[in-house]
Amino acid sequence: MGRKKKSLSDSVETETVIFEVGDETATAGSLTDKIEKTRTRQKSYLMDLRIHSPASLGYLAIEGIDTAPALVRLAKVKGLDVIAVTDFYSGKYLDRIQSAARESSLTIIPGVVIRCSIPTCDDVVLSCLFPENYTTSSIEDFLRALQIPQSAFGDKKHIVAMPFEQILATVERFNGVALPSRMDKTPHRMAALPLLVEKYGFRAFDLAYPDSSRFFKARWPKIKFHLFSFSNANALAQVGSRIAKVKMKDPGFAGIRDIVARNSTEGSNA
Repeated sequence: MGRKKKSLSDSVETETVIFEVGDETATAGSLTDKIEKTRTRQKSYLMDLRIHSPASLGYLAIEGIDTAPALVRLAKVKGLDVIAVTDFYSGKYLDRIQSAARESSLTIIPGVVIRCSIPTCDDVVLSCLFPENYTTSSIEDFLRALQIPQSAFGDKKHIVAMPFEQILATVERFNGVALPSRMDKTPHRMAALPLLVEKYGFRAFDLAYPDSSRFFKARWPKIKFHLFSFSNANALAQVGSRIAKVKMKDPGFAGIRDIVARNSTEGSNA
């Protein structure tokens, strides 16, 4: 029999905490002097949320190697807890990788990478991430909702024609989150950052260069950002080459959504 997969939620620790109630609300000997409350302790998870597979054109496959199980084994060897499969306009390999990970503790986040436009930049790259139960079919349904032609599946050069606001609404309608990716790679992409932050409320970014965090701190000193730099792996050897250690209240996609979700008050600089 196969070993039962241990989910991240199984490993979340809980503790009992005693809170003292202030004098203004408590009386001597009252049961309200002490309140016992159980809370979930945040745990740290090692993640690589930008990994490609042979479904992306240009992926460097190794002849004779079955990519899906090899990718899962490599992620575990590197100590990763969570990976996201994020091919360009494709979920073709997602089911295979999920199947390969079924008997391991590795959590697979379904995803897809798209490119779109805003007024200041026609090359905005979004990693769209979805709940763990999404499948290849789910990703293809999402791509059809964005009106992506079948001929563009896997093609990183394709630009989504739909208005940006409508793209974000579609991601959210499919219960996903969008993470701007590598928007610091070129000056042209950098020009999109003010709108992404100030108009669209993005507070999490996957950076090409970790040093770009200084730009965010200088430009928006009062805003708290979550800045990552994932591998963008296009070959097995690159998996986990750049990772993030993230503390989350909830494991898996639920915790990622809390971190990556856009600020609800668009247009705010605070």
